[in-house]
Amino acid sequence: MAPRDLPKSPLAAFLRTHGAGLLEAWERAERRRAPGEQSPGYLALREELPSVLERIAERLDAAVSSAVVPQGDDARDSWTGVESLSTEFPEPLLGFRVLDRLRDGFDLEDVTAQYSVLRRCVLRLLERTGTQPSWLEMTVLHEALDQVIIDPATRSAAARERALGALDRVSAEGMGSVHIDRLLRRLLEVLIESARSVDWAVMLLLEGEVLRIRAAMGVDEALWGLRAYRLAEGFVGRVVRERRPVALRSAAPDPLATDAGGGAAGPESGAQSERPSDALHALYGVPMLSEGRLVGVAVVSSRRVSEFSEGDRLLFRKAAERAAALATQAQLREQLAAERSRFETAIQRLPVGVAVAEGTAGTIALSNRRFAEIVRGPEETPSNAPLRTLLSEADDDQRARWLLFRALHGGETVAREELEFVRGDGERRLGSFSATPVRDADGRITAAVMIVDDVTEPRKAERGRELLVAASAALAESADHDAAVEQLVRLGGERFADLCALDHDDGGLPRLVASARLPEARALVPRLLKHPPLLLSEAGPMAEAAARREATLIPLVTDPWLQRIARGPEHLAALRELGARSAILVPLAARGRRLGLLSLWAVERELRQDDASVATELGRLASMAIEGARLHREAARGR
Repeated sequence: MAPRDLPKSPLAAFLRTHGAGLLEAWERAERRRAPGEQSPGYLALREELPSVLERIAERLDAAVSSAVVPQGDDARDSWTGVESLSTEFPEPLLGFRVLDRLRDGFDLEDVTAQYSVLRRCVLRLLERTGTQPSWLEMTVLHEALDQVIIDPATRSAAARERALGALDRVSAEGMGSVHIDRLLRRLLEVLIESARSVDWAVMLLLEGEVLRIRAAMGVDEALWGLRAYRLAEGFVGRVVRERRPVALRSAAPDPLATDAGGGAAGPESGAQSERPSDALHALYGVPMLSEGRLVGVAVVSSRRVSEFSEGDRLLFRKAAERAAALATQAQLREQLAAERSRFETAIQRLPVGVAVAEGTAGTIALSNRRFAEIVRGPEETPSNAPLRTLLSEADDDQRARWLLFRALHGGETVAREELEFVRGDGERRLGSFSATPVRDADGRITAAVMIVDDVTEPRKAERGRELLVAASAALAESADHDAAVEQLVRLGGERFADLCALDHDDGGLPRLVASARLPEARALVPRLLKHPPLLLSEAGPMAEAAARREATLIPLVTDPWLQRIARGPEHLAALRELGARSAILVPLAARGRRLGLLSLWAVERELRQDDASVATELGRLASMAIEGARLHREAARGR
């Protein structure tokens, strides 16, 4: 056998000669196979068929003239020489313009059937005319017809993959967004761009007993933006009832397609507009479901095709799934926002501080104004700052954080533990702290709630009352008035202030009694006692306070003030080492006679006006003790 079966391809000449007859036979067969509407594949192939046949003929000629056909049946079965034609003819058999048109409503099953009809038409005409192509020619013919099917399928699959990827990106980007209408519109834009057979599309979300259009493409949004539809009527009602995708072929005359597929409009629909259903062919509705619960309905329609392809339907269903997920997320966010708003409103009205902490670091996710006032003072505090930035780094504040972590990490409920903490403005306060864990449905700890109440003032008032009760008892129970005076000074220095000193006239001799709570202040008492009592000063702040006959509050102890009251350099040094922040001076008197001066010094806190009233009462009891001692001495001398 010669190296080549034929120098020229008789089959190529056959296709060129009988192209018109093949087209006519194919059209008759197609009308019998699929009567009625003409699909995009049919229209595209009918327009392109002469060019397709010519390209097949060119490939036949090229194969016959250049291919070296192997000898023997086994060699021919494994021969791949025809595949080299893809290098010489890289363009598809169908033109790119036709391939793009096939995307509009492309249905692989329909296109496959159309080209199978074409193949049968070619084979029947070969048989009728008695043409007997060679084995090589038939191989090229069948591979070319297969390629005509593969090309649009490949392009359609690639386009659909891109569309699904775009839908996924929109879904991923929208999971944290609150603009559901904008997200739904973006999904519709992807649909319109990817499935070009779609003329208009709408997405409706369930609101109570109606479905309201929240996004639309290809329709007059000014008229449709407020449309609402009852659940039981029209095409949308059918989708709702059946809870499955519903397709209408040639939907224009179908009563379910009235009012753009939505059924009768609700009372807020507005004026009647031209119905887009008047020219509809294909109508497809998909329920938007979230765990079986109806969220909304997506509807697409076309005036160009009578029925959407299965590939487009898959794309519509995927878009509806993503829309349902986005709508559900948006609804949950709205519900959470509403519940959070109600919760915030409630806790803002509480007289105690409330903070909700999340995460391993105890980040404050929510707090009320009272919480900020307690831990920061008058200044506003960022509600999302970690707890450790709201309190200072003192040991007491570490304990407050640990109390929160006991609930957040240990699951412990802590009730009304009182801890001292340094407020943001530097003032030392006393708080009552409670904390409880918050668990999800599975029992996992997701947050902790801390309740803080500033009990500084109530506890201070309690301590003041307890101090005065103890002082009164000491005065009543002690027969030794001098011992009673010392007991009063100890109570003042250990249970009220950080240091208490009493200058008084003890039988004509000045005397100084002092007591301190803090070890540092207690160490200074011997040094203070070495110096003459402050009462001996005939001028200066102490003498002025004694002459005023009422308690004097020194809210801020300054160094110039210390210099004025000091009895010398060593005395000034001791007073400076004390480091007092504030002081109260209480003159002591009885029966018009000046008895002494009670001074109370605070190192760790600021004394206030309400402290002055307690100090005044303590001074009154001290005056009674001093006067009692004087009277007792006079009585003893009279005996």
